[in-house]
Amino acid sequence: MGFDNLHKKRQGNLKKRKENIKEVEPLRFLIVCEGKKTEPNYFEPLKNQINAKYRPNLINLKVECIDIVGAGKNTESLIDYTIKLRDNANINYGNVWCVFDKDSFTSNQFNNAISKAGNENIKTAWSNEAIELWFLLHFEYLNTGIGREQYIEKLNGHFKKYKINKGKYEKSLNDIYQILEKYGNYDNAVKYAKKLEKINLKETPAKSKPMTKVYELVEELKVLLEK
Repeated sequence: MGFDNLHKKRQGNLKKRKENIKEVEPLRFLIVCEGKKTEPNYFEPLKNQINAKYRPNLINLKVECIDIVGAGKNTESLIDYTIKLRDNANINYGNVWCVFDKDSFTSNQFNNAISKAGNENIKTAWSNEAIELWFLLHFEYLNTGIGREQYIEKLNGHFKKYKINKGKYEKSLNDIYQILEKYGNYDNAVKYAKKLEKINLKETPAKSKPMTKVYELVEELKVLLEK
């Protein structure tokens, strides 16, 4: 084979590899969480299942489809940190998400973070007040604007009922996803979250309470498992 033909073949293979890489970019998720344990622990099992399913399709088998970062940051600082991670990454993430709660942060901080994320093409799985609302919806429907501590009290009741973790919910539970899948009802949680959104969505996220958008990210991830 002459040099020209060999060069063309190599160029064609390179182009093909690049096209293959582009095909998997939409599968690349960067999920940056406010907390270092609670949210990453919840999403980790989904990450592992999806990476195991799609890794054989990747040219670089060491590259994950989903990267999860427990940032230990909040609201606007979390968005800034996510932008930095995305822009400095060696891969092109097709889906970038931030997961955070309103909790005790001001309305301006919360609203500005969501607005800034949207301007940067970053999706937000926010909860008002806390992600524990999403967890609780696996067990019951609740349309009351209470805080994290009250959610935890209610979760403790369900944990006692099913004899989970000695009847106590803890933020750092490594198997919180498995617990919710086994003892709760995911389909109901999504239905209840959408119902709360329909009822409580106001002109700003800070005024939309109780409400959680975590279900949107979970639905996207579960779709990958169903394909």
